[in-house]
Amino acid sequence: MTLRFALLGDPVRHSISPAMHRAAFEVLGLDAEYTARRTAPDEVGPIMQGADLAGGNVTLPHKLRAARALARPGAAVRATGACNCWWRRPDGELAGDNTDVGGLRLALSRFGFEPRGARVLLLGAGGAARAAVHALLEGGVSSVEILNRTPARAQALRDRALAHAAEADSAADTHRVAEGVRVVAAPHAGATYDLVLNSTSLGLASGDPLPLDLDRGAVRGRCGAAFDMVYAAGGTAWIRHARGLGIRAMGGLDMLVGQAALSLERWFPGRPAPFEAMREAAVAELASRPGPEPGDGSRPA
Repeated sequence: MTLRFALLGDPVRHSISPAMHRAAFEVLGLDAEYTARRTAPDEVGPIMQGADLAGGNVTLPHKLRAARALARPGAAVRATGACNCWWRRPDGELAGDNTDVGGLRLALSRFGFEPRGARVLLLGAGGAARAAVHALLEGGVSSVEILNRTPARAQALRDRALAHAAEADSAADTHRVAEGVRVVAAPHAGATYDLVLNSTSLGLASGDPLPLDLDRGAVRGRCGAAFDMVYAAGGTAWIRHARGLGIRAMGGLDMLVGQAALSLERWFPGRPAPFEAMREAAVAELASRPGPEPGDGSRPA
């Protein structure tokens, strides 16, 4: 029997996830298929609970809603409140994970970035930022400054990280989050950042402004590396901007492939995901597409 998986989100037209998973299913000899479904908010839970799907992924703007549909949320879902990967257990209950967390860790490793002791400026405070904060704290960063156009959302992100540490009953982790995670209205004058990480949606459309001008203000000359969760053929405008300034920069493609590979391993335990084959399929799919148009960028599923 063919097992069916789907990506739920809006928009999903430009997703390359189906190409990656089809490549993986072929390499592993699995009788499975993967499609992208444009999904309205009130459809997320019912589609996940429907009997026709064995599991799938969730992308913006539905990751928080997907987390609420789970009967068995994994540790990363409980920490972030966001779910991007779900599957049906043998008993019929829905289980889920946030593989964006592991996907980001893998991508940063391939980038050659060591989180331990690093000072990070995080742009954004949505579902992707939740995964980023969790991954960075697990990686041992010394500080995360959250910059978001709506300060209240950034504060809510910090509060969630603090509440999770308290729920874990770890005084050391609670202190680390309280001291190391801060909300800022702008980059601090004189601060030096080992990494500036964009978790906003800026870059999804070709006409978007840069999430942060790295050649102006307090951050000028004080950024060691830049990572953009958004990915696009040839790199996003922000990645090209960073490289033009001599800053090491990486887009979100490896994070996308990483979270997809980890998702597949959740659906098929004991079957290591063919990361390189999935990455090759992702690169080929991007290369086959026409030139830039509005909405040509993508985010990790």
